[in-house]
Amino acid sequence: MRSSAPRIVLALLLGAAPARASAGWTFCVAAAPGGRDVWITDVFAASRDRERLEVDLKGYLKTQGVAGAVAQCPLPKDDKTEAVNAQFTAAEFNRKLGHMLHEVAAPEFEPRR
Repeated sequence: MRSSAPRIVLALLLGAAPARASAGWTFCVAAAPGGRDVWITDVFAASRDRERLEVDLKGYLKTQGVAGAVAQCPLPKDDKTEAVNAQFTAAEFNRKLGHMLHEVAAPEFEPRR
């Protein structure tokens, strides 16, 4: 019985350890100050964390003459269909609010190397 205690503790620790982040599917939305214009990306495989994606989208929009945009990217989903459905819902929501929706191809806001 005593020899199994370290194995149980090890198993509990491994189970509690944060899982390594895997790439999932996401999209991003950004709104200009005033909120009339909204940009939404296509769904893409997220290779960077959300915060970096948001900064990169804001930077891309700034190069397009849109300063001060607020960008948000949902947590990546393992299932691409879920991400596509969420993106569709976000687009429809913004259309219903009367926002001018602009599509952005995700590679357009990838940082240049």
